[in-house]
Amino acid sequence: MALSGCAVPYSPEEPAWYAPEADSLLVNVVFSISGAESTKVTGVSYEDESAIGRWAVFAFDSRAGHFRRESSDTEAPLTLQLIAGRNYTCYAIVNYPLTGTGAFDPSSVRTSDDLTEKVAYLGDNRKQALLMFGNASVTPMQGAAQNVTINVKRLVSRIDLRGLTVDFSAKPNLAGKTFTLRSVYVTNAYRTSLYGNDYSFQELSGTRQAWYNTGGWHRGESPESSIDALLGDIGINTVISAGNPYTVNHSFYTFPNPTGEAEDIRTIGGWTRRCTRLVIEASIGSDIVYYAITAPQMERNCIYAASNVIIRGRGSNDPEIIDIDPDIIMADIVPIIDDSWDGAGNIVLD
Repeated sequence: MALSGCAVPYSPEEPAWYAPEADSLLVNVVFSISGAESTKVTGVSYEDESAIGRWAVFAFDSRAGHFRRESSDTEAPLTLQLIAGRNYTCYAIVNYPLTGTGAFDPSSVRTSDDLTEKVAYLGDNRKQALLMFGNASVTPMQGAAQNVTINVKRLVSRIDLRGLTVDFSAKPNLAGKTFTLRSVYVTNAYRTSLYGNDYSFQELSGTRQAWYNTGGWHRGESPESSIDALLGDIGINTVISAGNPYTVNHSFYTFPNPTGEAEDIRTIGGWTRRCTRLVIEASIGSDIVYYAITAPQMERNCIYAASNVIIRGRGSNDPEIIDIDPDIIMADIVPIIDDSWDGAGNIVLD
């Protein structure tokens, strides 16, 4: 977001809650933002993940406690009149929903906590819009124009499956059976996140209700329909063999999860926080099996790619049972820097 300013005389028509001293000057600060036309989930191109639609900008004067806000349904620039010489903390909130559980109304904001403590819901992310948030410190000055950038981050993390290979050469009992990739999806996706914090484990964090897809593709759950496109590709049904590797990439979106250590649920007495997993659901002959790849501790606006995936044996009977070893599946899953998550809209990876 670019900021530029020019000094103009104080206007008595300004709202009373924003009355500066008589000898102060107001500065027209112009915020602009740019992005692609649409946002990527399954079936949309990578370069479209930076879509900017509805957005709002807020400036809080730390000395006087006053603030300014403006919003737009398009990428059109927004102008705020700020007091020259004052120190402001500016926030940008992008692609926020107007309806639903996480509905956001810019006019309801009175303090910075109204933004940073706002709860976002995973289902509020859409094909056309991934939620984003950012802040910057600004001190408008009289005279020459200024340029200030606010870097906004997507609230979600992205998990990729970047192809896979089947090699049953060490398992003669499987070599003659057909391996069919049925589906790929994410389990243990946390439902909420605070706009101002990667993690927002509230009172539900230790309960099943805090998570999506805890048992493998909505077993016993009735999630919002919008979640499906974020968390899984169902019904792939593609035969894979040693001579016919799978080269299609799949990307899924979930909120950050600080739990990165796998636990075997057979040893747990009650519900606990779970690590997020990328699950490959397949059939070997007539048997349905699962291969669960554990994601590391995840942060927002980062990509975690599962690559060099080699399936060598029979998977487990349940996506939540951790009994996969290198003799069954090998995979690298690490946070990566990816150019497709940088650039448009000043969206950057740390």
